[in-house]
Amino acid sequence: MSLNTSSETHRRSGTFYGPTIVLHRPQIPQNTGNIARLCVALQSPLIITGRAGFQFDAAAVKRAGLDHWEHLQFRHFGRFKNFYRSTTGRRIIAVSKTAKTSALQFSFVAGDILLFGNETMGLPPALLNRIETQVSLPMSGPVRSLNLANSVAAVAYAYVHAVFAERAIHDMADYPRTYYRR
Repeated sequence: MSLNTSSETHRRSGTFYGPTIVLHRPQIPQNTGNIARLCVALQSPLIITGRAGFQFDAAAVKRAGLDHWEHLQFRHFGRFKNFYRSTTGRRIIAVSKTAKTSALQFSFVAGDILLFGNETMGLPPALLNRIETQVSLPMSGPVRSLNLANSVAAVAYAYVHAVFAERAIHDMADYPRTYYRR
């Protein structure tokens, strides 16, 4: 099955949607759960490639994703090369702290795929060398890296801003306030 259909469906419906999010060998279930919840909010497919450091049905992953799992478009590819073959015609953008281009200034286009490495090692150099397009998030403080879930959120929203600009809004009537009345 090709991964080329999900963005076309959203484009025809007129709603905004996020990019396809790919996590390569994620290690921390809470991060993956938070990313899954973000994917549901943005109508972004979530793909995991390689071996994850946890079981997909782990309680921590489900807890972090809360009650949104039934709405998640999820796929797992045991090998990255199998995922890569399914992306014909779509641009893969690797997110790496070593990239020279800021994700906040990048020209994302509809259908882009965002590829993230795991929490402890990032993307393997051999894999990173095969991906032509790479972006990073700017950092000036004395930290080695950002949390994976935070990085995915920042880059995914940079994509939404670049691709949909002012059309990226949801109808508040669909999401009533939970605790407070206006």
